[in-house]
Amino acid sequence: MGRRSAGFTLIELMVVVAIIAIIAAIAVPSFVSFISNYRATAAINDFLQGVTATRSEALKRGRKVLMVPNTSTGTPSTSGQWMYGWTVFVDNNNNQSFETTAPALPTVPDELIYQHGALPASITTAGAGGGEAFTDGTKTYVQFDGTGYPRLLSGAALSGGIVITDSTGVNANIAPNIRTLCLANIGRPRILTGTDANACTAG
Repeated sequence: MGRRSAGFTLIELMVVVAIIAIIAAIAVPSFVSFISNYRATAAINDFLQGVTATRSEALKRGRKVLMVPNTSTGTPSTSGQWMYGWTVFVDNNNNQSFETTAPALPTVPDELIYQHGALPASITTAGAGGGEAFTDGTKTYVQFDGTGYPRLLSGAALSGGIVITDSTGVNANIAPNIRTLCLANIGRPRILTGTDANACTAG
């Protein structure tokens, strides 16, 4: 009596492959969207941490503390971009530039408080109303005074917002993940999902 050979038939293999393809088609976009959502959330939370550190140190010291973006080389500068990271420091000589050596007596070197590296390449940053976020004329920065209020270099109230967008795997079926941090002129930051320029007006 003949013995039936074990294994799969061609039709059975094709069915299995088709099932795997269907599962992959469903799972991959969801996984990509999850990664994108994680990156956007992590980036906006990191920015919030920087803002919070700036305000906390200003309150603790009773003096102005500055948070500025970095340049593409990682150098803190008011002409940098937030996508390259940011640096929080005490600007002891009040020139809005982070310096590790005192340029002249009686000033002392600036004091580094917190520094964040560049964001993932899939992330872009912008102001809630367009342009670079928290830009005052030609300078980009977030500054708190000794009472915990956000201030422009001129002393006027600072407010606005930053929009962080992650575009990992974006296509016709996958939308970018967007988070917005709004900073009120009383110093209270809050995070929104999506973007709304009206939500970041002064108040």
